[in-house]
Amino acid sequence: MKDWFYRLAPVILSVTGFPIIICLFFIHDILYDRWQWMFWLILLLFNVCSGVLMGTLVKKLYHGVSKDPLTGLYNRRCFYDRIDYEIEKMKRTKLPLSFALIDIDNFKTINDTYGHLEGDKVLVELARIFKTQARSGDTIVRWGGEEFAMILPETDKSGVLAFAERIRKLVEFSNCKYKITVCIGITTVYQEHDAEKIMSVADRALYKAKEKKNAVVYGVFNNITT
Repeated sequence: MKDWFYRLAPVILSVTGFPIIICLFFIHDILYDRWQWMFWLILLLFNVCSGVLMGTLVKKLYHGVSKDPLTGLYNRRCFYDRIDYEIEKMKRTKLPLSFALIDIDNFKTINDTYGHLEGDKVLVELARIFKTQARSGDTIVRWGGEEFAMILPETDKSGVLAFAERIRKLVEFSNCKYKITVCIGITTVYQEHDAEKIMSVADRALYKAKEKKNAVVYGVFNNITT
């Protein structure tokens, strides 16, 4: 649909509704009793069509504000809504909740050497790898630039370490056109914490991993362990 339609959708939908309802009113008034079933059929079809149209608009708007257009992953804006939900769920279930921050090593070199379009292809390929490894309940986010974030519900320290190592190896030995590796900072919480504090721990772990390159580092709230 055209951009102008989305911008004017509230006006268009409200204005077009009036003449349609007026027409249906007169149709109902002039119909013989034996034909009035047609009126209700038309009204039903109108209701179905308007519902489909509104549903399509809502779906497009949702994807527009929550998805990264390049990779199809959730964006950072959606991340904080999801993390709050998972923290609340953790409080109820008493099950651990893990997080991962992923950064591509030397990604700027790919952009500078081969161009940003080739860099975009690398991002898309990594997103594909992440999607194949994630469970249905996991949340994968394009954090920004060449960074990604993951929320892994019901995953303890050993589980997130195994997951991160699997991701690291898959990227290192992938069939990507360019040789790429990633650094991953991970952490796990077993009780309620502020989302910003959690991500700060994962970010510090990622920073340590980037000092090594092609590494996974586990972060705890008092120190960092590899």
